[in-house]
Amino acid sequence: MQRLFFVRHGKTELNLGKYIQGGEIDSPLLEQSLIDAGKTGRYLNNKHIQHVIVSPQERAVKTAEEITKEFTSPYTVDIAEGFKEMFYGDWEGQLIADVEKRYPTLFKYLTHHPELYDPKNIKGETYEELTSRGRQTIMDAVSQYPEGDILFVGHSILIMCTVLSLLGKGVEEYRSYPSLDNTSITVLNYDGHHFTLEKWNGTEHL
Repeated sequence: MQRLFFVRHGKTELNLGKYIQGGEIDSPLLEQSLIDAGKTGRYLNNKHIQHVIVSPQERAVKTAEEITKEFTSPYTVDIAEGFKEMFYGDWEGQLIADVEKRYPTLFKYLTHHPELYDPKNIKGETYEELTSRGRQTIMDAVSQYPEGDILFVGHSILIMCTVLSLLGKGVEEYRSYPSLDNTSITVLNYDGHHFTLEKWNGTEHL
């Protein structure tokens, strides 16, 4: 049984300020996030992870660097363009409260009714587009590395929706689970055909 570990990046300055931070912008990690990433690495060090797949966005790359500093066994690292965060188009970099005020219905669909979310007017990405590239990244990884356990370092909405998709959930259920905390750990088991959930949003290591 192969184990797939998913870690959301550490909290950033934009997260702290409650700005929308999607797939086209970045922000520095907070100092506490570097500490938390180190804790995550120490926790994962004995999990025999052999491969690390990372979003190319700086907040994910830096989180992965701090995690793997704690690894004492060999591992490979691949940067995966398909593992970027959801693209929010015109909303990126704006205050969440401002977006919710200006686009109340669309924002409600984003957060509570993903099956109704249509972001073409803001030049954003649909949930179906997001999970398509997220699933492709994961399936490419398990195909390339079928033997060893894999760590994926990425983003909240991307990980949440892609994992639920792999578990057979429909788009209407993509926001039905609790949101993922920064540097939380989610774990899937994969038998070569099916995925099962072992852990969701684990934070006991922090």
